[in-house]
Amino acid sequence: MLVDINSKWWLLLIGVYVVLPILGYFLVPFLFYGDRSTRKRVIVYVVGDIGHSPRMCNQAVSFSDHGWQVELCGYVDGDLPRYIVEDTKITVHALPRLRGPGMSGVVFMMKKVFYQFFEICKHLWRLRGSDYILMQNPPTIPLLPIAVLFRLTGCKLIIDWHNLGYSILQLKFGGSFWHPFVIIYFLTEWFFAKFAAYHLTVTKAMKNYLVTKFGLNPMRIAVLYDRPAVQFKPLANDEDRSRLLKEEFVAPYIPKGFDISKGDKIIATSTSFTPDEDLGILFGALKIYENSYQKFDHALPRILCFVTGKGPLKEKYMKEVREFQWTRCHIEFVWLSPENYPRLISLCDYGVSLHKSSSGVDLPMKILDMLGCGVPAMAYNYDTLDELINHDINGLKFLDRRELHEALVFAVKDPNVQIRLRKGALLESRMRWNSSWETAMKEIKLLT
Repeated sequence: MLVDINSKWWLLLIGVYVVLPILGYFLVPFLFYGDRSTRKRVIVYVVGDIGHSPRMCNQAVSFSDHGWQVELCGYVDGDLPRYIVEDTKITVHALPRLRGPGMSGVVFMMKKVFYQFFEICKHLWRLRGSDYILMQNPPTIPLLPIAVLFRLTGCKLIIDWHNLGYSILQLKFGGSFWHPFVIIYFLTEWFFAKFAAYHLTVTKAMKNYLVTKFGLNPMRIAVLYDRPAVQFKPLANDEDRSRLLKEEFVAPYIPKGFDISKGDKIIATSTSFTPDEDLGILFGALKIYENSYQKFDHALPRILCFVTGKGPLKEKYMKEVREFQWTRCHIEFVWLSPENYPRLISLCDYGVSLHKSSSGVDLPMKILDMLGCGVPAMAYNYDTLDELINHDINGLKFLDRRELHEALVFAVKDPNVQIRLRKGALLESRMRWNSSWETAMKEIKLLT
């Protein structure tokens, strides 16, 4: 009897000894490698619209140009940039949206997080075997915890810090850090960020913040300044500008009597219509401009102002514009394709940035778009902005509607000011993404 029991145990051990290598041979590659190829592969993930995420598109193209296979994941709300679609080494994976009636409030927010969680997990399961996942932050939840868990497949995590997620959420809850949701968001960001292999930041100030407040290793953080994509470029001459003004994407919006040859000016601002961008400052400045024209200075030129983008506060601001009697200023709300947005910016005399920075350590990409087109920027001022805008050299800074009004009058009336600012913006337009990207990647040892 004892012999029979020992024999069964020996047979079991032999079976395990034989089966485990076979299971390992088939199971380990299935779980951890998927359809991995010999080419290095990176997942570039943005929980946002890919077509309107220029930095992440730039990341994808740069990796592709250096021979990597790129899996670009995110929402596809419209046409993708042509340079993304035509790149054979970039594969786009669309993240589906949760849609339905009453899409607002805390309940919808929780449903959205769970929905995103499962859809992102499905994406990453199909893409297991990748070498790196480069994720945009914010948003932090639910992507960051999932990306950390995805490290179990051997995929290293790189976080591209555009801002601090918890600081944006603070704005939605009246600026209070002690709201439970804000605290949870902060702790999630603080804790899971420590598991990333590398970090990229848009400013030196943000790098310093991550080192001092999050306790991250400065040797694993590289500053990668935003630079304009290739489609953001200055117009060659005034003839190109006149030709563009006649094209369908802009011609219907030009009001009767508006004439750039007589000194009339075009300005534009891009916005997501969120609380961290107070469009009331711009519209208030234009109202003061109207008053200045009517009461003090009839020589002020006409201003055509384009507001591009969409978001939760759009209807509120459109209503404000409709209810005011405009005579010298004309405001148009537009939503443009990734191809036409750079063309609109290149037409402008000035761009306006109302980005206030919830964290105080990020920089608005829209200013880079403006400078890339050789267009000076008028920007809401905060400390970190000094890393990008030199006042009265490549742009002007303001803090409220009156200062923006003064900047507008200063810029549109004096041709010497426009020449000086334009020259500074054109110098900045020569700074391009590729050199900045390669420097940062060498710093974190992804390139040699």
